[in-house]
Amino acid sequence: MRIWHQSFTDLTMVPLYRRTLVEHASRAVDPGTEVTVHGLRPGTYGRDYAPIDAIRHRYLESLNEIQVCEAALTAEREGYDAVALGCFFDPALRQARSLVDIPVVSLSETCMLLACSFGSKFALVALNGDQQVRYEELAHAYGLERRLAAVLPMDPPIDEYTLEGDEEASRPIVAGFEAACRRALAAGAEVIIPGDGVLNEFVWRHGLLRVDGATVMDALGVLFRYAAFMAGARATLGLGVSRVKHYARPSAEMLQHARAFAGMRAADEKDFSQ
Repeated sequence: MRIWHQSFTDLTMVPLYRRTLVEHASRAVDPGTEVTVHGLRPGTYGRDYAPIDAIRHRYLESLNEIQVCEAALTAEREGYDAVALGCFFDPALRQARSLVDIPVVSLSETCMLLACSFGSKFALVALNGDQQVRYEELAHAYGLERRLAAVLPMDPPIDEYTLEGDEEASRPIVAGFEAACRRALAAGAEVIIPGDGVLNEFVWRHGLLRVDGATVMDALGVLFRYAAFMAGARATLGLGVSRVKHYARPSAEMLQHARAFAGMRAADEKDFSQ
């Protein structure tokens, strides 16, 4: 089984995160399952601002969502069995599912759904306050707003590049994460989700899987396992996405025309950061 992991970061800019992803993925899945990590194209964000600063602007986010769709098409064409979208904004999830038959799973939807099996209410810890409304909107879209206890930003706020620091630089971040978790527990949460892929890998590296008895979800580990489950369900049970309404798939002719008119070309796996 082959899983295409697709980050919404440029992996060339976050080498520690990339190394952690590779190690984490190898531990999270069963023998015989291969997770190959990919990011957006090198140079997508430039060097002057972090991804979280860019994708708070919806137009910039929408430009990058095209890369997610291209990744899904490329993954299916290259024989991958599932796509695991490693961004909590779930960018282009609906679009990607409407384009391919292999399963496409995402962090927010997957983690929110599974959190309901481990506690009555869950909370997300975000990098900063800008993410709060987006996660509340997603919980509402997935019908889980009553199960969401809170979205708590890190204090002080951080970005993805901050999480690339050494052990000394990491200490205040660990303390800040634990403080945010305790605020989440005070708000009624029983399960805490690190609400960012790079933050999750920081949490995983530091072994922060429990705070005061509450479960801290290993979000990317869950995503990898769920992608493998969905791929297996498709292969053995014939379970696939519905094409009736929400994920209706365009005909090959319609898609070819639209892509040609937009000047799109088929992407190659090597186009994405790895």
